[in-house]
Amino acid sequence: MARITEDLVLLLFDLESGRALVDSTSLDRAIGGALLLDLSIQDRLAADGQGARARLSVTDFSPTRDPLLDAALTKLGDRQPVRAQKAVELLARKTREPVLERLVERGLMRRERTRLLGFLPATRWPAVDTGPVTTLRKRVAEVLCDGAAADQHVALLISLLHAVKAEHKVVGGPRRELRARAEQVAHGDWAGPAVRKAVQAVQTSVAVAVAASTAAASSSGGS
Repeated sequence: MARITEDLVLLLFDLESGRALVDSTSLDRAIGGALLLDLSIQDRLAADGQGARARLSVTDFSPTRDPLLDAALTKLGDRQPVRAQKAVELLARKTREPVLERLVERGLMRRERTRLLGFLPATRWPAVDTGPVTTLRKRVAEVLCDGAAADQHVALLISLLHAVKAEHKVVGGPRRELRARAEQVAHGDWAGPAVRKAVQAVQTSVAVAVAASTAAASSSGGS
């Protein structure tokens, strides 16, 4: 199951309004990174090199029995090995809605069609069952605000929240202190060397991909 991906999306949406807490660029790249981490902790990926320039290779193409992860393997399959940043971009495309639909199927969210300014079609995804995401936010807050030790699952989520600068949007507290603690957690010794190497590559790649996309959009808008 794509647990990191699904839990990350739960954290990045407002419970009541059903709107994303980050911009679409950050959301999609975070999802792409989360899928890579879900594959990594299932021993499907190997990383060679450091940071966004690291190259990721699929080590096992056998079906995962999860449509989201199997689709991710298919996307990566034609590009062996692939730079970590490129892998994030590949898995960011057309993935957001399938993940949200998975959460709808689980009874955690609902699709709500609406209109912006009275005429622009839009879709919101408010929470139906708030229990799981409330528990997740509490676990993240315990680590970021109270200094509790992070297990691998929470540490992976925090590493991605840190990559898209969303810590303060998920839990309350001073932004600078939350980011410092999140960085400490993201670089902690909570996983084996292989997984940790992949995590560092993915985290760096998500941050770089978001920054590059934002810079390109700013340049285009200013020309």
